[in-house]
Amino acid sequence: MGTQLKAISCILLCCAIMLIAKPVKAQQDNVPYGNNPNAGHYLKMGDSTNIYYEVYGKGRPVVLLHGGLFGDISEYEKLIPKLSEHFRVIAIETRGHGRSEIGEQLFTYELMARDAYTVIKQETSDSTIVIGFSDGAVIAMTLTLAHPEIARKMVFAGGNLALRGYREGVKERLKNLTGESMERDYPDFVKDRKKVMPQPERWNDFVEKLKNAWLNQTPIEPSQLKTIKCPVMVVGGDRDQYNGIDNFFNTYKLLPHASLAIIPNSDHIVFFRRPDLMENIVIPFIN
Repeated sequence: MGTQLKAISCILLCCAIMLIAKPVKAQQDNVPYGNNPNAGHYLKMGDSTNIYYEVYGKGRPVVLLHGGLFGDISEYEKLIPKLSEHFRVIAIETRGHGRSEIGEQLFTYELMARDAYTVIKQETSDSTIVIGFSDGAVIAMTLTLAHPEIARKMVFAGGNLALRGYREGVKERLKNLTGESMERDYPDFVKDRKKVMPQPERWNDFVEKLKNAWLNQTPIEPSQLKTIKCPVMVVGGDRDQYNGIDNFFNTYKLLPHASLAIIPNSDHIVFFRRPDLMENIVIPFIN
């Protein structure tokens, strides 16, 4: 009962923040996040795949991991300017997304966590604050389990712990997704993504490799969550079309040092829907 009251208080706190939060100021500098040669770097992984990332600001390192398929570094375009005022932001383009190469391996969250770890060790010897959304949240959790020393704090936003945790029907939709169906249903998005991809002709291959990570996800078990020592903020939209609120609540309950933020009137893409609210939740937590 005490845990439930604690969670309810967190939800009420989020509602209160939503009412008082001021809108984020519009970007004045028009930085092309995810396609910025002034901040961009490439790093070759062990399988010779180049992973792209951008670095902004100075201070304690903050690592940003975006969502899958539709996601890229620009997902954080509202947060990066705020974070870079006080932190060194390392925004990683996960394998196959944006300017990162696809490589030849089937994607797994473990593979993408190893990519992130390699980039982090290239850029800093310090512990980091890891912020992950959706696929990025799963990567963040996988990374922290494999290298607990790497994460000082973690934001786990819109993530799930196992394929079985998705809402009914999601698994079938993921199975039926193809590169061709994406081009048919989202032609403008695919056209824009191909403009920055190193190998745009491999779009269909990219989608199939990414589906492997989704459909063959290694479950993160309760016993594993209980070993995570760093503070974790679990974030989810109350209308998330992939994960129910109970998924976020159960993850929060299992983590030893966790807080919970359920975002009112928000679907899966919480960072996009409410950047003002995310700023007022995330920045105080990581500070």
